[in-house]
Amino acid sequence: MPMEKMKNTLPPEASSPAARPFPMLTDLLVLLGIYFVVQLAVALIGVVALLFSGQGYADLDPYVRGRFICLSNLFAMAVLTGTFYWYRRWRGSRRLGIGYGIGTIRPRLVCAAFVLMMALSVLLGPLFELLPTPVQDVGRGWWAFAAVVVVAPLFEEWICRGYLFGALRTRYGLWRSILLSALFFAILHVQPAAALNAFVMGVILAWLYARTGSLWSPVLLHAAHNAVAYLLLATGHGEESLYELLGSRGWLYGLCYATAALAAVVALLALRSAGQPVDGPIGAEPAADAAPANGSAEVPMNELAEAPAADRPEDSGR
Repeated sequence: MPMEKMKNTLPPEASSPAARPFPMLTDLLVLLGIYFVVQLAVALIGVVALLFSGQGYADLDPYVRGRFICLSNLFAMAVLTGTFYWYRRWRGSRRLGIGYGIGTIRPRLVCAAFVLMMALSVLLGPLFELLPTPVQDVGRGWWAFAAVVVVAPLFEEWICRGYLFGALRTRYGLWRSILLSALFFAILHVQPAAALNAFVMGVILAWLYARTGSLWSPVLLHAAHNAVAYLLLATGHGEESLYELLGSRGWLYGLCYATAALAAVVALLALRSAGQPVDGPIGAEPAADAAPANGSAEVPMNELAEAPAADRPEDSGR
């Protein structure tokens, strides 16, 4: 059989990456591989640069280390952003469908989610103590603060919530997408205690993004969480649990634990009263979606643009 005829008989899945829906589980593995390869490459470049300058990483002043980490993270995240974007285009997706609307930020929801996140970190404290203490070295100073509170939330939310969760939701539905994107976010943090905390964060951040439709909402929440973590690190308490901070005052720890449980319940009720996200476009209101008067269902523009011509709805006026 001639080669051209054999190519024509190949199934679409074998002829083009764009013929397979994005994202598949293999895509998640590929993206994880890209992430760790880029991070490792940037780390090696940094180490080589320090060797040529006659310095070792451990010998750096904490403030210089903070600047080094911030610039390294900026470079790594810029490379990852471009690579992830290229990969999605290569897989056939033309639009990212990420919401950046300032007007859809819900300050009350962000505050309630922040209270829930902080309360859960207290409630999960006994479990964190069973895991190895994560190594956290971000340096000191404004450069370190920018790396933790600005760079990390912006890029991690773009990757895990905007880029990944938004695509997962069109294929796997709301809650499976939330869990998958949270698992992806957790794996990025590698260390067990940090990964567990990241998974809990990822669930809340993805829900908030789905509910508000604005990526700025999880960015603000992520930044607030990281600001608290940085302040604890800067004051020398970043690796101590609440129980260790309170010392032998067990009654005070019990009071804090009970208060955290109450705060978590109140925050959950506040988030629940705001309504649940629906399976559909990012930011869709949870109220009943009534069909248009002509009886035809509305198709989101970003989905219509990528749909094959045969699958597009006919104009009702024809």
